[in-house]
Amino acid sequence: PTTNYIYTPLNQLKGGTVVNVYGVVKFFKPPYLSKGTDYCSVVTIVDQTNVKLTCLLFSRSYEALPIIYKIGDIVRFHRLKIQVYKNEPQGINSSGFASLTFEGTLGTPVIPRTSSKCFNFTAQDHKMVEALRVWASTHISPSSTLVQLCDVQPMQYYDLTCQLLGKAEVDGTSFLLKVWDGTRTPFPSWRVLIQDLVLEGDLSHIQRLQNLTIDILVYDNHIQVAKSLKVGSFLRIYSLHTKLQSVNSETQTSLLRLEFHLHGGTSYGRGIRVLPENNSDVDQLKKCVVFIRYFVPKHFHLFLEKEIYVSSKRNTLFHKLK
Repeated sequence: PTTNYIYTPLNQLKGGTVVNVYGVVKFFKPPYLSKGTDYCSVVTIVDQTNVKLTCLLFSRSYEALPIIYKIGDIVRFHRLKIQVYKNEPQGINSSGFASLTFEGTLGTPVIPRTSSKCFNFTAQDHKMVEALRVWASTHISPSSTLVQLCDVQPMQYYDLTCQLLGKAEVDGTSFLLKVWDGTRTPFPSWRVLIQDLVLEGDLSHIQRLQNLTIDILVYDNHIQVAKSLKVGSFLRIYSLHTKLQSVNSETQTSLLRLEFHLHGGTSYGRGIRVLPENNSDVDQLKKCVVFIRYFVPKHFHLFLEKEIYVSSKRNTLFHKLK
């Protein structure tokens, strides 16, 4: 038999209770390894009452924590314990805690994301997700930090959706990720010297793509995650830092190159998350990847010179292809 769950509005939460809630994600930190053996994730949600709730969630399993990809996603938490911290309600795990996550964009399929093999999802849940989507569309600003490479500027922080082309250990303090998103940066990208590095990935393909790829240096707690990534996977990298660096040249006094760094720590949601193949942002990226990989090679240098696609939005490219 189906269990009928009662959901508590966020403005009615009381300390010492265990509740079920729905909310729209306003802030989150992707799961990261805490100082102990558990993974931790921080999620701030809001609902139609305009009240925010910050949840501090721990689990020994990375996959058991909420599968959130961006601000505006919708979450359902079952058996969330409410405690009072600094005179404000705070959510934490209780026994049997479970979560579902949904794409928050209006018109997209209502498909739950969860690592659980067994969960309850009714027509009433569907209505609650759709109602939150409608409310969020006029009350929650979409993440302005989610950008393509063609739009990046120096000395700022961005969230980047990209495909991993190669990776290598640089030294004991940093790790290299070679990625692309089908567009080109407005400034030439700085390159890590890879002659002495053991690069995992198709070097000839990376070289063919030339200045469509960027090098990202990853530090500290993100190195272990970076090492585990599979070449070819699609990623979202949160709070990626860009800066301009002068590089000495034999022909010119100095050249400006755009550097990309994922600094240590988890401030501002900094981290890396692997996106599934059916993610809507990945779908757009894959179309561009397929086009460049299979249709462009014979005239690749011409395409680079003409900047037919690299300086424009991916959607503009698809209109040109039709």
